[in-house]
Amino acid sequence: MSDGSMNSAPITAGVTVQVYVPTNETATARSFYSTLFGREPEFEPHDDFFEWSPISGQECWVQVGGKADAAPMHNRMRFRVLDLRAALDFLDSSGIEHSEPSQLPGVVAFVDFSDPWGNRLGYYQDLVPSEQQVEYRGTSVNDDAQFIEYEGSHQK
Repeated sequence: MSDGSMNSAPITAGVTVQVYVPTNETATARSFYSTLFGREPEFEPHDDFFEWSPISGQECWVQVGGKADAAPMHNRMRFRVLDLRAALDFLDSSGIEHSEPSQLPGVVAFVDFSDPWGNRLGYYQDLVPSEQQVEYRGTSVNDDAQFIEYEGSHQK
């Protein structure tokens, strides 16, 4: 640039995540995600495409669509919950298999699960407000020794 200024990135005002399932399983996917979000889709522009806004009042959408060559997400999409214990009870009562919950002390507790098509999902609960969370400088997210069993963990 001749004037030495940087381009400004656009201001973002929302986010959309797309999850795909095989085209012949969209009705089952609609049912699964309706259960997961506790309501029917907010928007259904097609017979095989459904949208939920999981964060009230925010421009945030989870779109589930049918696709002939559907492949599961390689990344995990976790949803913040206010009570991980209640989320675990929900998963158990819904028959959704999940990992053992764990926590990074002073930061977050989480549990992982997948939809029936292998899309990686999860729930997390902040243990303290973000501005009060402990920083683990000089460590790695890949060091399992940093994480412990979730204190609110349940026994099956």
